Amino acid sequence: MVAEGWDPGRYRTAARQVADWLISVASEELGGVTWLAQPGVSAAAEPSMGWGALGPMVFFADAYRTAGDASSLEMAERGLRWLRAKIGCEGQDMPPGLFTGLAGSAVVFSEMERVGADVTADLARVFELLAGAAERTEAGVNWQETTEVLWGTAGIGFVLLSIGRHVMGDYALELAAQAGDWLLAVAHRTPDGLRWDPGEGPSREYPYLREIWFPNFAHGTAGIAAYLARLGAATSDQRYLDAARLAATWILTTCRTDGDTCAARHHEPSAHPGDIGIGPVRAPDDDAPMYTMGWCHGPPGLGWFFRELHVATGEPIWAEWVARTARGIRRSGIPERREPGFWDNVGRCCGSAGVTEYFLDLHQWRNDPGDLAFAVEIVDDLLQRAIVDDDGMRWSNVEFRADPPDLPPETTFFQGASGIGSTLLRLARQLEGDMSAVWWPHAPDWSQHA
Repeated sequence: MVAEGWDPGRYRTAARQVADWLISVASEELGGVTWLAQPGVSAAAEPSMGWGALGPMVFFADAYRTAGDASSLEMAERGLRWLRAKIGCEGQDMPPGLFTGLAGSAVVFSEMERVGADVTADLARVFELLAGAAERTEAGVNWQETTEVLWGTAGIGFVLLSIGRHVMGDYALELAAQAGDWLLAVAHRTPDGLRWDPGEGPSREYPYLREIWFPNFAHGTAGIAAYLARLGAATSDQRYLDAARLAATWILTTCRTDGDTCAARHHEPSAHPGDIGIGPVRAPDDDAPMYTMGWCHGPPGLGWFFRELHVATGEPIWAEWVARTARGIRRSGIPERREPGFWDNVGRCCGSAGVTEYFLDLHQWRNDPGDLAFAVEIVDDLLQRAIVDDDGMRWSNVEFRADPPDLPPETTFFQGASGIGSTLLRLARQLEGDMSAVWWPHAPDWSQHA
């Protein structure tokens, strides 16, 4: 049944225009097709889900599953040929992360399996490589001494607990538990609970990471603790659930909660010399806290953590905190208000598309028409900011640290057209009563109604 008052065809048409642009900028390589992150600017295609060539493959699989058009399936299959060749050539040297390398390719293969591709051997190879890349210590296992979700151990753990269990069976759960043990060993205890830095791997490259703490989902404590909550539910091991609760206790000390809302600071301490290199935000000149509204360092990702705790524990308090994050976003003034807290970014990571995804999650969970209406409002604003011509539809983000600040349009999932296109497809489906979405390993289950 189509939701009254909205036209899902509008968003399907926009997604088709996104597909047109992605087809126009695809490159022939390794017997298939691939995509540069910034066509005409990037030097080479990277096998990365967040900032590379894997995003368009997920988009085209999603588009075929939604609309059944042969051209989308063809592009997805041609992208798959490139990915298979890339792993065949470079698999052992690829970064392991969920949004930076091998673990992300498991998402591509999983989505291709949903549209009928035989990827059994591909998934087996990916998990063989991931297991081989694990660094084994007395405390447990890790990948590249990195704690967090996008690059490191927590994100790979999510993949093991989801796709990996279908491929590797009990060994995936065993490896995931060893990753959880390592995360417990490297946690930092404070008077207020537990928190994590990104790990020794990133800190060696970016020493300033040792001086700041990210409470939110991307690179931060909420994402790691969400993994531990999922792991605790999967293993019935109370240690992981206890750690997730202690992490929530610390995170809430960083939160603005006035008016029954919730938003965690971008980082702690509030002021830090120089630019923060993770996230499109300049460190303030004074001690004023910095709050952002995107999924990566804002309430949508934080709400994912609270929902994961709610699923794992059944404790109603976490559902209340989910609702508070939603109120915080609604009262922030976006999409009309830009900085501070929301900037000229339309992507899945930091901007409009990521906020839309969260409110589609919430609509699935609590069936509140207001959540769906807000998702439509955000997308309508997003469409007004698109670049549309004979080649199709795409977007240019704004990065005030760059000169000029208008960035080239990207094909990528986190900051570019493929991720936004997938959001357009999901909105169209949800308006028609279809709650299906891309199966993200790190996304909580929203299927049980509030």
